[in-house]
Amino acid sequence: MKKIILCILCLSMVVCAFGACAKNNDEKTTGIKQATTEEMTTDSAVIKEADAINLIKSYSDDELGLTAEDRKKASFMVASNGVKIDKKYYIEVIATIKNEHKEGDKITYTFDNLGVYYIRYDGKKIMRLDMKSEEEKYIDMKIKAVPTTTAPAETEAKTETETQTTKG
Repeated sequence: MKKIILCILCLSMVVCAFGACAKNNDEKTTGIKQATTEEMTTDSAVIKEADAINLIKSYSDDELGLTAEDRKKASFMVASNGVKIDKKYYIEVIATIKNEHKEGDKITYTFDNLGVYYIRYDGKKIMRLDMKSEEEKYIDMKIKAVPTTTAPAETEAKTETETQTTKG
């Protein structure tokens, strides 16, 4: 009876030790704490999609934390969902390089993220993730005017009303 209990205790210790090691390993490989961010829609953000990308692209290489060579190679993409950081909601824009890998007839792609940038939904704060830090650390960026690619619906309606008023 004692041997059976001893075996059960040894097995449970081994399972617990491997479970703890596996959890530790995940945190080290991601490098970012997952508990501090949560995803949500960007419907209430003042800047979205291409405008968010244009805003981030308007910064210098130094402000973005990129080399000139990396900047030339990088593609900028905006995440479809926002993130919550320190109780505030942000649009996420990523500077990345797409790498193609061929193995026979099979082609796979990987992405090397060069920079991650956050624009607060109200547009009053912009920051970037410090890619060199092992901890989750954000660097505030100077706020710029938002370059727009689309006219807001209100402006279009106002222009149409003004045109009708000047004709009549």
